[in-house]
Amino acid sequence: MTFSCVPPTQLGLDVSPDVQEQSWQQSQSFVTPCGRWNAYLNQMCLSTFLPWLQEEYEPEATLWTDDTALPSFWEVVNGTAITVDTKRFVLIPDKTVEAREFGVPQEWVDIPGWAGDYYLAVHVDPEGEGLRIWGYTTHEQLKTSGNYDPSDRTYWLDATEMIEDVSVLWVVRQLYPDEPTQVAIAPLPRIPDTQAETLLERLANPAILNPRLELPFELWGALLEREDWLHRLYQQRRGQSVESASTSVRVNLSQWFQNIFEDTWTTLEALFPSQPDFALSLRRTSEQSETVVRRAKLINLQTQVPSPALVLLLILEAEADGRMGIRIQLRPTDANAHLPANIRLALLSPAGESIQVVETRDRDNHIQLKRFKCPPGTPFTVQVTLNEVSITEEFMS
Repeated sequence: MTFSCVPPTQLGLDVSPDVQEQSWQQSQSFVTPCGRWNAYLNQMCLSTFLPWLQEEYEPEATLWTDDTALPSFWEVVNGTAITVDTKRFVLIPDKTVEAREFGVPQEWVDIPGWAGDYYLAVHVDPEGEGLRIWGYTTHEQLKTSGNYDPSDRTYWLDATEMIEDVSVLWVVRQLYPDEPTQVAIAPLPRIPDTQAETLLERLANPAILNPRLELPFELWGALLEREDWLHRLYQQRRGQSVESASTSVRVNLSQWFQNIFEDTWTTLEALFPSQPDFALSLRRTSEQSETVVRRAKLINLQTQVPSPALVLLLILEAEADGRMGIRIQLRPTDANAHLPANIRLALLSPAGESIQVVETRDRDNHIQLKRFKCPPGTPFTVQVTLNEVSITEEFMS
């Protein structure tokens, strides 16, 4: 460990030279100094801590969002979230050596779709060669015992109230898996699209170095809770038009037949390594033609009530008339589990109009849209909704 003195109750991890270099290079594309600093610290933290966590305690731990979405977050706020079962771990890195308080940006506490269960304080050493997890706390403790500073929109908790030994967290999770960790969060207002457009245009000005303090928190939080709006803000602050931003995130399904895939879309076998029989059964129940391509993606609906990770499965088949046959399914990650009740899977037109909608009933182990066909170059959207939270995926046939 590179730290000269790490207390025995605290966790110290080395940061490899490759991770240091890659994190630094990736951070240089950010617009503001704050964004570059956030990206540098958080990428080092994530690339070091997540593999350790998967190896030592939680093999199924995953990133809370797509890795391609991380720049949108780090451009405006410090922190990274990891999902373990139904719990969310929020890592807050800092370079303060002797921290007397633990500060958590309000976004990670008061946005219902972002709020964590456990918050880990991460010190990055001055040379970036190591990490030290010097304590953790819960959402409940931050809200009930923390002090909120409106000047920088941060919840501060005295270091003496933190649990220093992070290994205690894993013991607690084993002995008390249903331990209450969150308190109720007030819902944020719904913003009309026209108002959101105006706010995004205002915040897109790169001269605004800290956009998170530019609006009242209720408006700012409502913007960030919509990941598509957050992504648009990131693109616009980089000087990219909304149209180019939309094109960059639309998945070109025709390329799948050329074995060109996005990193976030993977094979069934890779997504279910511990359930090979389940993966095989999914392959057998779909089309058997040699021209069929199957890819799946892990998605998480960030609701205030913990919800399981889900799998969005696309099955594509080249038709004799040149069109593409498409089947779309939504499943839980566990073959023996059921989907949450009232979850909706929808097919939308480019204008946002519903073409197909299917909703779960009690004890459904999957839902799927009716198979449809598209000519080449047809854009469409798939939306997954639970309660007030939704995730959209953009495609082009």
